[in-house]
Amino acid sequence: MPDLNEIFSLDYWCEHRLALLYAAAALVLFVIFTIGTFPYDQALSGALLPMGLKVSYSGERPAFPLGAVFDNVRLVSINRPSPPLMQSDSLKLTPGIDNLIGRPAISIRSEMYGGSAWIKLYRRGDITRLNLDLDKVDFSRYPTAPLLGFTLKGLFSGQAGLQSAGPSLNRQKGTFVLQGSSVELLLVKGLPPFRFASLKAACNLEGQTLRVNNLEGRGPDMAVSGSGIMHLGPTMAQTMIEMTLRISPTIAGRTRLGVLFAFLPHPPDGRPYLFHGPLLTPQVS
Repeated sequence: MPDLNEIFSLDYWCEHRLALLYAAAALVLFVIFTIGTFPYDQALSGALLPMGLKVSYSGERPAFPLGAVFDNVRLVSINRPSPPLMQSDSLKLTPGIDNLIGRPAISIRSEMYGGSAWIKLYRRGDITRLNLDLDKVDFSRYPTAPLLGFTLKGLFSGQAGLQSAGPSLNRQKGTFVLQGSSVELLLVKGLPPFRFASLKAACNLEGQTLRVNNLEGRGPDMAVSGSGIMHLGPTMAQTMIEMTLRISPTIAGRTRLGVLFAFLPHPPDGRPYLFHGPLLTPQVS
């Protein structure tokens, strides 16, 4: 039996090049067979199910050089009836290299709502992890009102990392960074929307508590900054907030939003406002 020094020598492999070619061909065929027979739909459903989500689609086709493309994709919540959380004309799924060692992992790319989304899903035991990257998703094309209880428009990009041990909010945690441009936020129908040229938020999720570490917005009407906590409920109407905001209106904003500012407990100046109570109908002090 040759020793290690002999095995790692060039002369040894020159003498055994036929065996090396057979081994390389076997490895390539193994990878091709694994990818070609990969259960893409089962992998996607299996990754989403522990998070309380399921996906439906109208068709599946192979993608070059590897993976599969799903057409007319809809992502919905299993536990609470609602409009689709996401819709996409097509979604490309690629198996991760970890699948070769028995660790489920998939990568997803989707063009949606005028922008792009990249998602990586992988499981380690009972834990499902999700990494999300959004690029210029147009929220004016997304049905925000039925899901959030208010209308939100604008182009949004950002990153998120979520870890879940089941569909219950108590067993989820993650981080979120979101940046928006040309944003319009309509809270009360019939009144003017809030407009922001830029809007940024950085958050942490721990169970049912969403901590807003930093919120900043600037636009033609005002500049806002703040932080706080949201206690997430089964619906937006049952979500409670404790937010501290500073509002600095522009001259144009005082004219355009004067009716809304009149409902605040004091005129907008350097003093902060405390928003507390239900998210959709908070009290202000």
